[in-house]
Amino acid sequence: MRLRLFPLLCLLLASSMAYAAPAILDDDPSELLGMSLGDSFGFFGAPGSVGAIRGDEAWQDDVAFLYSEGYALFLYGDRLWQLRFTKPYAGSIYGLFLGDDSAKALSILGQPYESGPGFLLFRMPYKSYPVRLRLSLQEDRISEAYLFRADF
Repeated sequence: MRLRLFPLLCLLLASSMAYAAPAILDDDPSELLGMSLGDSFGFFGAPGSVGAIRGDEAWQDDVAFLYSEGYALFLYGDRLWQLRFTKPYAGSIYGLFLGDDSAKALSILGQPYESGPGFLLFRMPYKSYPVRLRLSLQEDRISEAYLFRADF
């Protein structure tokens, strides 16, 4: 039985390697939120690694697909609900780059929906679902960005 699975496994690995993850996403990547697992693999290709993110409650558990380009996909069930951007991601997110100061975020996005020590949270244009952008700050500079569906 194991010998029969080996060729199938090789075929699956070869087909997943045919897709390369995009280095830079659109400036407004919110259209990707809600993407199915199959569509995610078709668009992004195979991740460099996969991790489990445990929440305080069972419904908060996620699977994260990590890509060397500096972004991660967070899935709940079979749907992409959150994108995380970290270094070395070189693209912009709504005109903002990792490393920009919080004043630039405020000048581009306006007043945040919520803020606190080390973060700014913005309501983004509504798609068929509510979208939020959370910017993590270190020394008043954007260190990470999380774009997510607020209805998950």
